[in-house]
Amino acid sequence: MRRAVRTHANLVEYAPMALIVMAACELNGGPSWLLHGLGVALVAGRLLHALGLSRSSGISFGRTAGTALTWSVLLAGAFAAVVLALAG
Repeated sequence: MRRAVRTHANLVEYAPMALIVMAACELNGGPSWLLHGLGVALVAGRLLHALGLSRSSGISFGRTAGTALTWSVLLAGAFAAVVLALAG
């Protein structure tokens, strides 16, 4: 039960910030391919992370790949939002 609660809590910790970053990209006129790419990567990352964490509390491929995808979305989206804001 603790692992299930932690899996859900991890989603709640990271998904809102990623969605805010994506909203900033959209509000600054980001192209649709960028938003779709960020969205697909975010969903894939969160699913991988949830699967990895729900099956094992230790290191697993799902947790590692999911974390990497989520952080990639956050960093790429933040960078894109700044570039779009400065260009616009």
